Formats: sequence, C-alpha cells, structure tokens
Amino acid sequence: MDKRVKYTIKQKHSVVRRILSGQQSIGGVARDLGCHKSTVQQWLMHYQQHGVSGFKFRNGRYDRRFKLGVVRYYLQKGLSLDQTASYFKIPNASVIVQWVKNYERWGAAGLTNKPRGRKRSIMAKKPRKKEITSSDPAQKLVELQKELDYLRAENAFLKKFNALVQQEEAAKAQARPPKSSGN
Repeated sequence: MDKRVKYTIKQKHSVVRRILSGQQSIGGVARDLGCHKSTVQQWLMHYQQHGVSGFKFRNGRYDRRFKLGVVRYYLQKGLSLDQTASYFKIPNASVIVQWVKNYERWGAAGLTNKPRGRKRSIMAKKPRKKEITSSDPAQKLVELQKELDYLRAENAFLKKFNALVQQEEAAKAQARPPKSSGN
C-alpha cells in the first residue's frame, strides 16, 4: 500500500495562506497534515515563486536543452537544489543532482535522454538459416553435408550433456539421507 498522500491544489493553497497570514507555523501545519516539514516548505517556496500555478508541476521527461539550462542556472546562481527545482517547477530536487553529476562527468552529452525499458536480449534474435544459393549441384551437396555434420555434432553434444545432468541428479539423490516418516 502506498503511504504517500496526494494533496489537492486547494489544500496546498489553504496551508500556504495559513502560514503566510501567521495563523500557524510550518511545523504546526506539517504535524496537522501528518507530512514532513520539508514538504510544506517546498509548497511555500513554490507558491512564493509562481503563485497558485506553482503547485502544478512538470512531470515526465525533459529534453536535453531544458536539463542543460537547469544545470547551468543552478551552477551559475549558486542556489539550493530546492530553490532551483521550485524555479523550474520540477517536483523532485534529487533529479537535478543526477543531471549535475552527468553534466560534470560527460558534459552536455550526458544530459541526453536514455532509452527506457529492458534491453533487448541477444538471444531474442533468432538466427536466420542460410539459404543454399549455389547453382552447382556438387556445391549444394557439399554445403548440405557440412550442415548435416554440424547438426549431428550438436545432437550428440546435447545427449551427452543430458546424461551428465542425470548422473549428477542421481548422485545427489543417493547422497541425501532418506526422510523420516515422523512417527
């Protein structure tokens, strides 16, 4: 079960108004909501920076130019990660840390989007069978004989491997003591 609570824009706005009007402190509001103090501080920062629209974040993928702009702004201005994230409406400041590390390690090229998902397996690609295109019947016969020899060797290998596996399983079965009946 997800323990995170999603707050509506109205809830965030009312919390920020209570803090700005002096009715409650940041810590008091955080206790009432049951969230962390830093969460409320982020809401306050976003509101001060952008108003009510500061509660609407950019989610998803960012292009290389945007990332580069954020990293350069962060490094040039010397602001905190939270301030930079608030300025650019990025929901999580830890994303900027990764961008800065990649920028310092590989430069602007390190900020390109990486492909998502699982890498394709090499084994997923089925090898194509070679078509015998030789027009010479003697050449066709030689190629077919080579293929037959290869397939026979492969078959023999698999049979020997299977026999070895069965021998190991039998040896393990003999080495185990018999289970007691429990009576």
